[in-house]
Amino acid sequence: MRALTPNEKIGSSAMLIIGGFWIAAMLAIWSYGPSALIPRPIPVLKAFGEMLMNGDLLTALWSSLVTNLEAIAIATVITLVVSYGAVLGIMRPVSLAATKGRFLGLSGLTFLFTVLLGGGHTLKVALITFGIAVFFISSMVAIIDEIPKDEFDHARSLGMSEWRVTFEVVVLGRADQVLEQMRLNAAIGWVMLTMVEGFVRSEGGLGALLINDNKHFLLENVFAIQLAIAMFGLGMDYAFRMLKDIACPYANMTLERK
Repeated sequence: MRALTPNEKIGSSAMLIIGGFWIAAMLAIWSYGPSALIPRPIPVLKAFGEMLMNGDLLTALWSSLVTNLEAIAIATVITLVVSYGAVLGIMRPVSLAATKGRFLGLSGLTFLFTVLLGGGHTLKVALITFGIAVFFISSMVAIIDEIPKDEFDHARSLGMSEWRVTFEVVVLGRADQVLEQMRLNAAIGWVMLTMVEGFVRSEGGLGALLINDNKHFLLENVFAIQLAIAMFGLGMDYAFRMLKDIACPYANMTLERK
């Protein structure tokens, strides 16, 4: 009954059993759900295999993966420059303004980005980068603002200059949180990817493939594409988590749940 008791530690074997139970329950609901329009697991898996065999899914997946990784890299660089720049008075308004960009919808910005950057690959990457960066910057600015004054004072008491204090406390001291926020905000790229590739279809990708199949009511294919996106998204999430554990092994030492 530990699984029903708050804050109880559960072993890995028990967690596997619990996870298997919930997966089985979801598959049962999916298989025997009330709506006949929703494709069942077997047809979806069959469509997934067919799309892999004819190469359509792999080609689209590679195009989307490259676009998403490029956008994540650019968004990370922009975020670190803007958020770390918040410690400078001259950059503070820029950082605060960037955090407000999360309220802007991409549909209203597509024309502006098209006029400024043209179309094609550059436009796709720019739109996804914007969507990731505004939330990433918001998270990082909040993390920096919440650093206790004691940490700054402790570094100053060691005779460090303000630049050294910033590097030790803000940059190195919050490196694990940077990687964690990178992991969380990278998921936004996958959420936005299909929408952006629906706007810009010149390079194909999962979004264009998804919209075409949805248009022709090929729901098995639609669910198969969603399955591929989920698999790669989870894989990327796991990779970022492993990167954090390797680069910052101290991050989980004080956590109740690791």
